[in-house]
Amino acid sequence: MLSAGNVQSCLRKLEALLRVIKYPSDVDYSGLSKGDPSSFLPIVSFTLTTFSPPFAEQLVAAGLELSGKTDLRFTDTLYKVLRDIFHYKPILTKEQFLQWGFSQRKISFICDIINLVLQRHKQLHKASKNPFVEDHRRNPFYFAYPAKRDTFSADNEGSAYRSEISPSGSSEIPAPDEEESKESFLNVSVMKK
Repeated sequence: MLSAGNVQSCLRKLEALLRVIKYPSDVDYSGLSKGDPSSFLPIVSFTLTTFSPPFAEQLVAAGLELSGKTDLRFTDTLYKVLRDIFHYKPILTKEQFLQWGFSQRKISFICDIINLVLQRHKQLHKASKNPFVEDHRRNPFYFAYPAKRDTFSADNEGSAYRSEISPSGSSEIPAPDEEESKESFLNVSVMKK
């Protein structure tokens, strides 16, 4: 059997997390310490549906609606959210979560859910502040004219020809076949003189 001190320390952690998410309702600490599912479900519901509107929209977009469901259907959807969205394996089964008892594990489970939603909320909030397209005019590290790029191509083993690619895509230094034709042209022109 778990000691009362462990349950009390878990309740203190939960209380701190509830302050972070600004949980508006009264908390039934007596029911939480006994493992009453009706004490846990409102906290989970608030965390997933009300605390973070961007996250709630993400759930609805994924087809995971949590509002207006019975306790059993809510718990089924909760476990789908944990599995599919967070890739989290709960320490309790759905049946254990809906039974009386397992108070310390339930409290720890609720703390994990709140922490997961807090992390996702921060990610979504950060993404909404930072634009996806960067304005290069305001970026001091953006160069208006990119430097020429050198590329190397190996036509035969052991021989590599260096060619600089111009912006138009044409090669400034001739390819090996072109060099041979130019050399033969130069030899012919030298002989004629």
